[in-house]
Amino acid sequence: MSDLISTRNKALVRRAAIRPVDVRIVLRAPRAPYREQASTDNGKLIAPIVRGFAVLDAFLEQDQWLANGDIAERTAIPKATVSRLTRTLTELGYLTHSDLLKKYRLASAVLDLGYAAMADTDVVSLARGLMQEFADVNGVYVALAGRDGLDMILFENCHSSSTLATIALGVGEHMPIAASPLGWALLAGLPNTERTYLLDRIRPHHKRDLWMLLRQRIDEAADQVAEKGYCSSTGDWGADITVVAAPLHIAGRLPMALVCAGSPRLTPQTRLDEQLGRKLVTLIHQLKKNAAVQA
Repeated sequence: MSDLISTRNKALVRRAAIRPVDVRIVLRAPRAPYREQASTDNGKLIAPIVRGFAVLDAFLEQDQWLANGDIAERTAIPKATVSRLTRTLTELGYLTHSDLLKKYRLASAVLDLGYAAMADTDVVSLARGLMQEFADVNGVYVALAGRDGLDMILFENCHSSSTLATIALGVGEHMPIAASPLGWALLAGLPNTERTYLLDRIRPHHKRDLWMLLRQRIDEAADQVAEKGYCSSTGDWGADITVVAAPLHIAGRLPMALVCAGSPRLTPQTRLDEQLGRKLVTLIHQLKKNAAVQA
């Protein structure tokens, strides 16, 4: 499998990936409707920027698709100005246009801003101590990650203080969802509709044969998570590295996943999978419990 998911394939996915739209994520509470005087009452405000954000704010209600006229009505911005703004925001990736509907909806760049703002730093802080203890006790690498479009992004990682060998992945590292045990675990923990939505957008970036193999790995991981609460693989992060990953869902937070990686040289592979997998599930239960107490 390590030959299958080559560095070149990962690079191609990163370059070609189109970030999906998930309108259920609310970036902030809707503000009062834009009015033209808002941009002139304060000399520090720049009118085009104020109008641009007003257009984006118009989508923060239930409607997924809006026409220029709808936006003009909600923002009190002249329709001709709205048309120029929506064209610009579409070119920049903040809106998507449907030729069939002749309407717009929020797009990938808005999500990128949202994920940056919603990195759940308190959860990361809460998890850090438990992750470091897990890494030290078990002699493994541990990381916490979430979704960034069609990638996984590492929020935090911990290296074992007792083991010199570790994984060369740092905070902020990206990896394609479909080609990563972290991504497989996260996908396995999502509702079917959301998982299907993401897979439909990942598929065009892979050749047919590669996609069939990746789907097999994704489906196998989903079966493992359903049965044991975690999935495992050997070889995807290195010839002699065993990876165990599990989905992490905390109410009101972004879907995340925890992963640990170690060498099967120290322990028979099946035993390592089982030991780390059970302990990782226990870690997730403890993290959820602590998060509930803190809330």
